[in-house]
Amino acid sequence: MRVCEICKKGSMIQKSGAHQYGGGWAMRATKKRVVFKVNLHSVKVTYQGRRQTMRLCTKCLRKVKSQSQSEESKSKEQEKEEKLITPIIKESSRVVSV
Repeated sequence: MRVCEICKKGSMIQKSGAHQYGGGWAMRATKKRVVFKVNLHSVKVTYQGRRQTMRLCTKCLRKVKSQSQSEESKSKEQEKEEKLITPIIKESSRVVSV
């Protein structure tokens, strides 16, 4: 069944029919069944600490990608901050006062 594993979005069914211009109930158009399917992608995702393949809709896939990119950028920023915080101590020559 075509369902997103995160938001549980599934296919939607609609019945549509265009009526003809004249006549009564005998001339009415039949209802046609239209199925709108979800745009699903099979993606390998780290979810709850495990690497697994999930079927995600496009909206959830974009959310997952943006979260993973923000986590990567945060980790890179933290590394930069750590480098900035650690002081660089240089050996200085001692000054002797007489």
